[in-house]
Amino acid sequence: MQTFSSAMRSTFRYAFFCMAIASILWAVLPSYRFFLQSLLLGMVCSLVNGTVLFSKTWRIGQMAVDPNVRPKGTGMLQRLAVASFAVFLTMRFPHLFGIAGVLIGLFLFQILSFLFVYRSFK
Repeated sequence: MQTFSSAMRSTFRYAFFCMAIASILWAVLPSYRFFLQSLLLGMVCSLVNGTVLFSKTWRIGQMAVDPNVRPKGTGMLQRLAVASFAVFLTMRFPHLFGIAGVLIGLFLFQILSFLFVYRSFK
């Protein structure tokens, strides 16, 4: 469980680093603000989804140690609701967000976690 925990810590660290870079670029490059604020919306929702997934996975790992701990679902509905909310905001406010940036941002945590968690188990 320690390997998984350190891999997730690295994933969150680099996700926040990517968000900081996108925020700085948003402030520096006004001509790309539309795409960058869409990207930031997707990144924030991706981090929320990653947090839900990490907490559910951690709880399942704790169940292996202590049988009294019971997981309460996989968090699929919560993650789907967060992603749907991001897409809803994009459709509701097309002058503020673009669907391409939001979808790219939604995949941030999944790509980073695949890189770090897969690498930690090799």
